[in-house]
Amino acid sequence: MTKQLFFKRFLANPGIVGALLPSSPALCREITSHINIESAEAVVELGPGTGVITDEILARLNPQAKFVAIELDDKMYNALRQNRPDLNIVNDSAVNLPKIMEKAEIRHLNTIISGLPWAAFPEQLQLGILNAVVDSLCDGGYFTTFAYLQGLLLPAGQRFKKLLKKSFREVNISRVIWNNVPPAIVYRCKK
Repeated sequence: MTKQLFFKRFLANPGIVGALLPSSPALCREITSHINIESAEAVVELGPGTGVITDEILARLNPQAKFVAIELDDKMYNALRQNRPDLNIVNDSAVNLPKIMEKAEIRHLNTIISGLPWAAFPEQLQLGILNAVVDSLCDGGYFTTFAYLQGLLLPAGQRFKKLLKKSFREVNISRVIWNNVPPAIVYRCKK
């Protein structure tokens, strides 16, 4: 059911759901590694989709930490809400991250993990979300996201990579995760 929903939502709106399939276990492990998630006090996930990365986050997360998932796609949000009724999930845009944090009584985030399709976004949307991310992170906090190899070649993918390097003091790029459809890399950014 997860793969079917993901594929249907991609066909309905590829600008919001940027992949044909959910992330592989290898990509889920990589995106949540080396970002101190185990000691984080507050974590947000942008674009949880069907929740495969969410599961990896929750497996690593300190039980005392605050966690919020933000999903814009109504159908994905409803499916995730139905499958995980205890999950703190908000149906909204990542641009509104500061307002969402305020409602959740979170001052600063230690970690933001994103499954958003950055290479499908226009420049203004990339800037709006990235500004919200940077403003919401504490000093030394991590922002991690991934990019599909083919997206790295697109102008929007190149622009996003440059924006990351301008916005964060440290940007590391993982090895290629070949065991994902399509293959991807992970950006680990430290404020």
